[in-house]
Amino acid sequence: MSWLEIAAFVALGLFAGAYGTLVGVGGGLFIVPVLIFAHFAPKQAIGTSMAVVLANGISGSIAFLRQKRVAVRTGLLLALAGLPGALVGAYVDQLLPKHLVSLLFGLFLVVVGLRMFLTGPDKAIADSPGYSKTNLPLAVLVAFFAGFIASLFGVGGGIIYVPTMFYLLQFPAHVATATSTFAIALTALFGTASHAYYGDIVYGPAIAIAVGAIGGAQIGASLASRVRAGPLIRLFSIAIFVSAFWLIYYGAK
Repeated sequence: MSWLEIAAFVALGLFAGAYGTLVGVGGGLFIVPVLIFAHFAPKQAIGTSMAVVLANGISGSIAFLRQKRVAVRTGLLLALAGLPGALVGAYVDQLLPKHLVSLLFGLFLVVVGLRMFLTGPDKAIADSPGYSKTNLPLAVLVAFFAGFIASLFGVGGGIIYVPTMFYLLQFPAHVATATSTFAIALTALFGTASHAYYGDIVYGPAIAIAVGAIGGAQIGASLASRVRAGPLIRLFSIAIFVSAFWLIYYGAK
């Protein structure tokens, strides 16, 4: 890699890490499309992203644990439920042709973008009176799916963890995003190990992006209690739609 490429990867990690930690969704939503745009094979883009999500999740979790905003028991439970899904996702990723992976990921991003645009965190905060154990078994089932999606698409699982804690467990927003980051770190550990086993990680770019993501996660964690996430997520949904349509076009060729 040239110095310019290294700088670009670090900048990508800084941005993805800061935003991903701020709203508890990891950062792979940025990283995977950019790597595919840069002509990485989809499997390599996903595996490399998963390694970065692990670094980002660990850094963000440390910051949130210091702030005492993580529901540790719930995070551990969701992560444990997501681990089998992460292993299955990494295996399934080996069986799918790259154009199909791009098409599936594009369709996945459309769903994510619609969720972000139509049901932002402001509504979830208003609808969340406090913690509820009533729907915990369903939340565990959803967490398995989160682990599968995280490993299959390299996105960290927070897109599923956060709404699960908002709507099913009725967590306050700042606790949900922090706990999601914690669960992502644990799930990504096994997802990364699985992708490493299959040889999907490109280590040079992964290290460069991770360096930026570690710093970005600290920035995102410090901003999380002061920044309103609703408008930011809706603006971000536009970028998701652009990436989604490009990936669908690429996958449909």
